[in-house]
Amino acid sequence: MKAIVIGSIPYSDSSRVVKVLTRDEGIIPVFVRISKKSGGALWHPLALLELNDLKRKNSGSLATFKSAERSGKAINTIQDPKRTGVAFFIAEVLDKSLQEGAHLETVFDVVEDGIMLLESDDHIANLHFYVLAKMIAALGLMPEHAEDGMSLHLETGEWYDVKPLLSKTSFLLKNELAELMIRIPGMDFADMRNLSLNQSDRKELLLAMVMFIQLHHAGLREIKSYDVLETIFD
Repeated sequence: MKAIVIGSIPYSDSSRVVKVLTRDEGIIPVFVRISKKSGGALWHPLALLELNDLKRKNSGSLATFKSAERSGKAINTIQDPKRTGVAFFIAEVLDKSLQEGAHLETVFDVVEDGIMLLESDDHIANLHFYVLAKMIAALGLMPEHAEDGMSLHLETGEWYDVKPLLSKTSFLLKNELAELMIRIPGMDFADMRNLSLNQSDRKELLLAMVMFIQLHHAGLREIKSYDVLETIFD
C-alpha cells in the first residue's frame, strides 16, 4: 500500500509511531522499528513509501507491515534545505489539520502530485500554496466564486460585507486573497511562478488556508514549521 509520512513520535529507543496518509484508509499510525544502520532514513516528512502487507487489528490499534521501500525518489527533497522546509511544512499541516478516519482519497492524490513536483520542478517557492489550495478544493471547502468586495468567513465558508480581520478569534479573509485562493486549484503549477504577493499577503494567505482546513476538521493548532519556511524563502 502506498503511504505518505506526515508525522512521527518516539515509542522506544529502537522504535517509533509514524503517522502515514494512505489513499484508501486515510491517516493511520504505524509501528516502526528503527535499525541503527538505517537510522530511520526512510521515514522523513512526505516520504512516499510502499508498505508491504500492512495490517491493523482494529481502528484503535497501531498498524504493522512486513517491509517498506520508497515508492518515489526523494534525493533533491532531502538534499535541498528549501525543499526539505516545504516537505516539513506540508507534512505538519496534514498531521495537525486532518483527523484519523476521514475519507481522504482526493487529498492523497493532491499530496502525491505535490511530492512529485517537490522532487522534480526547478521552481518550488510557491508549492505549499498550490498544494494547500488544492487540498481545500479536494475537501469540498472551496467557494465556487468570490463575492465582489466581501470578506470570506473561513469557519462558515460564506461572504460578509464587513472589514476583514484574520486572527485566532476572527476568521475573515480579505477579498483579493480569497479570490486568489479560489483561482489556484484551476492553475497549472507553472503559472504559480508568476504569483506576486508581498510578504504580508503571503503570510496571511498561507495561514488562512491552514485555518480554513483546520476549522472544518481538527480545530485550530499551531504549525511550528511555518517560521522555518518563512525564513528560508525570505
